[in-house]
Amino acid sequence: MMRVFDLTKEGLVVLNPVQTRYQLFSQRVFIPLYVAANDGIYRINRSKRLLNFGKVVIASVGIILLSLLFIVGVYSLYFSLSFGVSIFTLIPISIGLLIVVGSIYGIIRLVRLAKGVKINYAEGELIVPWSQVKNIVVVNVRQENVANRPSLVADIVNPIFKEIGDWHIIRTDGGEVIIPNVDDPFNKLNYVKVKFNLNF
Repeated sequence: MMRVFDLTKEGLVVLNPVQTRYQLFSQRVFIPLYVAANDGIYRINRSKRLLNFGKVVIASVGIILLSLLFIVGVYSLYFSLSFGVSIFTLIPISIGLLIVVGSIYGIIRLVRLAKGVKINYAEGELIVPWSQVKNIVVVNVRQENVANRPSLVADIVNPIFKEIGDWHIIRTDGGEVIIPNVDDPFNKLNYVKVKFNLNF
């Protein structure tokens, strides 16, 4: 079952977020994002969501470049019109007009593209409903450096460690689901149980 989530309004618990900006360039991006909702655990395609951020960044850079092109076009028009209108200035004037009109059109299109991207929405697939969960066991608990400073050297010299583990979900039908890289797995499990009133 697929469901669209509004990440700003719905009471979701993100189970395995990316811990540092350096992990955006690692294989962890390809691990799906798991969230706990009121009816079960959902898998969200993290790379698709990052692609939406990429569209907004590209649109923003395009708007900046087209704004600079607009300024060049206005300057070209001003410079061409300062010599007066004659047969010889008609070509530079029309080129300046095309640059101005084209850059305005491009800016409008890029603004519409950026507004059309739904950054705070994500589509999730139901992995296991709470009614089918028999037990959740935390396994593979480890400490990871999650320092997120501007300098990679400072992160190595003065690390900040966080407990990361995997949730091993045992279903009532005997099946198993593993959710990797859950941060603070024991406390998050207790929080999810209390938040969604679960007894297993």
